[in-house]
Amino acid sequence: MKRTITTILAIISFYSCLFAENYVYVINNLSETLSRINIETGAVENHIVTLGVVPNQVVYYEDMLYVVNSGNASLQVINPVNNSIVNEFPLPAGSNPWHAAYHDNYAFVAGFASSSVYKVNLSSGSIVATYSVGQCPAGIIEYDGRLYAANTGFNPVDFSYGQGSVTIIDIGDGSIIDQVNIGKNPQAMAVGPDGVINIICTGDYMVNMGMIYFLDPSDNSIIDSISTGGNPYMPVINLSGIGFISAGGWINNGHVYSYDAISRTVLRGDDNPVLVGTGSIGLALDSTGMLYSAGQLANSVTKFNCQGTALEDYPVGSGPLSLTIIDSRTSTDESNDIVPVRISLDFPYPNPFNSKVILSLNGNYYGSGKIIIDIFDSNGRQVNRLNMVGNQSINNNIIWSGVDYYGNDVASGVYFARIKGTSKAVKMVLLR
Repeated sequence: MKRTITTILAIISFYSCLFAENYVYVINNLSETLSRINIETGAVENHIVTLGVVPNQVVYYEDMLYVVNSGNASLQVINPVNNSIVNEFPLPAGSNPWHAAYHDNYAFVAGFASSSVYKVNLSSGSIVATYSVGQCPAGIIEYDGRLYAANTGFNPVDFSYGQGSVTIIDIGDGSIIDQVNIGKNPQAMAVGPDGVINIICTGDYMVNMGMIYFLDPSDNSIIDSISTGGNPYMPVINLSGIGFISAGGWINNGHVYSYDAISRTVLRGDDNPVLVGTGSIGLALDSTGMLYSAGQLANSVTKFNCQGTALEDYPVGSGPLSLTIIDSRTSTDESNDIVPVRISLDFPYPNPFNSKVILSLNGNYYGSGKIIIDIFDSNGRQVNRLNMVGNQSINNNIIWSGVDYYGNDVASGVYFARIKGTSKAVKMVLLR
């Protein structure tokens, strides 16, 4: 009996340690396998799972890894605790599934060749709905109860690119809300801290070069666009609104661009990219603000900081393509927190400030719990967290005195405040 109990405790201890570790998971597109990198130790384990034919995207969602296989049209479910394949759901043959978004136990898979989006029940694997969208969708995201599918406009007959567009779908009833025309070859999207959809247009690789379009989800209008040059692809945006985009770089060094998603200005474009492993295509961001680029030709993953300094290269399998991160450092006890509805931060004042800034909350909330405001620096690092007890009618102010968690004065610079559970941030300038 003692030996049995000891064994059970050892197993529990093993899995507890495993869950505590933080990993970057990497699709090796040519090897058709999965690798993982321990974020804290740098240890690399290659070919830990055999994937389907032409794996194209890996995403961590609700304690499982999901891999979209384009070649054999399937969605694999992988348990990261023991790296075992739990299930593999078939998708329509010949649909060339590209990317998927996940919401409420459903996957929404973009069928590139079928110009459709498939709603897949993650419990049964059955396709419960099919939505017709624009020509050859690639990237797809979910935001605020809607799906946004980026239609590349690719013509498989002459390999040209027609009108790019984004189809907007209501998740609740599956209706098409709108289809918005944008630039050439939209491939991927991300949501900025101001709630604006950032759409990356890769261009046609010949005449039309890379662009970023900004879509306001309140009225589905394009409110701005900026040119990056080159051929940008996969974006990530940190909490202070600095975006990074993988951008190929197929000779010598790989390229990553950066831009300010709030002011909508390019920081590092085609003329001065961040240099990483050759063929940058997949991109991921961890909870500390570190970034990871998959170098498809370098067969490596490059870790770099938000200043663009490369810190380390990790050798992986052949043709790394897509990355996702399991980062337990972001997990907190949410039991007493609320996700505010119709509650927002007003403009901070004074702004700039030198000793304290007042953050006003507007809206109504009925219930109990905490309203939490997180403070981030310009590099996306969280420096403080402010708590306010929710009242029935919120017309309250909360003061930040320009200090970190430990009461130490933070340096002069740009900071952002965001209500936890929301995506919009307000900008503050501290001048000491």
